[in-house]
Amino acid sequence: ATGLSLRTISSIIDGSRSEEELEEKLLQHGEKYFFRYRTIADYYSLVKSGQQKLPIIIIISGIPGVGKTTIAKELSAALNIGIVLGGDALRSSLRTILPREGNEAFFTSVYNTWKIFGEKRKATIIKGYQAQSLIMNKAVQRVITDRGLRDGESMIVEYLHFHPSQFDKNILTHPSIIPLLLVITDLTKYNERIIKREYFSHLRSAGDRLLAQQEQYLIIQEYIEKDARRFNLPVINVDNLEAAFDDILSIIIQRISELNTRKNINTKINLLEAIKKERGD
Repeated sequence: ATGLSLRTISSIIDGSRSEEELEEKLLQHGEKYFFRYRTIADYYSLVKSGQQKLPIIIIISGIPGVGKTTIAKELSAALNIGIVLGGDALRSSLRTILPREGNEAFFTSVYNTWKIFGEKRKATIIKGYQAQSLIMNKAVQRVITDRGLRDGESMIVEYLHFHPSQFDKNILTHPSIIPLLLVITDLTKYNERIIKREYFSHLRSAGDRLLAQQEQYLIIQEYIEKDARRFNLPVINVDNLEAAFDDILSIIIQRISELNTRKNINTKINLLEAIKKERGD
């Protein structure tokens, strides 16, 4: 969770005979790395002692190809968070449950949803995105409230449809919830990443298909960035993934450091109360 390279971390661990020596060597690389290590170590120490009741719930959003899955995997390893939920899998599951009638926009790719609302224009592209987002955000809020806030499970959720305007304010502002929006402005790099998806994560999904829809995705990115900034949520430029990951770690570590101070909180969340009632808590 320090942000140092694996080779550097391995060298520090192998060459340290005690916790004190390890921390001293981290300090030599920079106070930032020591603070990150100490914050995570303190968090899990509080968890182990039974004092920490606030999970770490990270939401990563952004259009396809910006690096959501890559960053989610890196954070999972760095922060020792085992639960990583992907939006594509969640949306696929929801399609087996929801009726198609009345939810037509949810049963097509997001870049085709404008067809349900009229001619292809910016307004219909956004309207189609919003229609899918309403369903996705309702489902994600249920998951993070039930498994996260109720049961105390840390998790990472990465998906396109995170839309703060559609979130319950008390869930969105809960100290455990750490939302991040990834944006890309270098279109050459964006095109390269979309093509690489075919070889690393989406083996049977040709990148050319998404490249052909770049116009719609950039319209969606502009829209969700405005919404995120309106709610003062972190917006991270991912043109340089390595630098972006370091920025993301800094944001998350600072939030975890606040969790270490608070340890617990009792905020009235209607959905949480409804879930507890369902379960007979």
